[in-house]
Amino acid sequence: MHKLIRNTCFVLGLSLFAFQASAASTSYFLDKSNGSLDGTNVAKVTVEDGPFGDVLFTVEVLTAAFTPGSNFGMQKFYFNDDFGIAASNIKDLNVAWSTNSGKNAGGGFGKYNWSLEGNGSNRTNLLEFRIAGVSGLSASQFAVTNSLNPAATDFFAAQISDAVGVSDSKYAGSSVVPVPAAVWLFASALGWLGWQRRRS
Repeated sequence: MHKLIRNTCFVLGLSLFAFQASAASTSYFLDKSNGSLDGTNVAKVTVEDGPFGDVLFTVEVLTAAFTPGSNFGMQKFYFNDDFGIAASNIKDLNVAWSTNSGKNAGGGFGKYNWSLEGNGSNRTNLLEFRIAGVSGLSASQFAVTNSLNPAATDFFAAQISDAVGVSDSKYAGSSVVPVPAAVWLFASALGWLGWQRRRS
């Protein structure tokens, strides 16, 4: 009996951790394009709550979806905000990249509040930055479309350039949300509890 209580407490602890993890970090796949890769995941955007109220962004090009050319990589990344962040709130961006507000993502994805752009040939397959100094901000608040574009369905977009066999400039946008890893953690914890109970 004591073992069952101990195991139940362990699973409840894991469950609490799982739900906190799912609230803190979410990934989105960019899977729509203006070329031949429609329906293929071409990039992954992960937004997570960081320390001191910061929100952390990681944008990764999924290179397996492309045949890279000589200067392949992401040249622009677009996102929305409904809470009035300023360029000074965007921190740790690659020094060769700049911020612009109110840019049009093109490629049929409509208008975005923010565009982050690599200068010249400064393309990358991994873009990391954080948003800091905005009170009450959380990662979930970036899963939004531009309020000035009622027809929009996409949260993020990226320009991925110089891929062999597709158009030179590729835009991809998505509101596709994968199952959070915490769901699998919770399910495995329940399975472990069942196995322990059967064993005892």
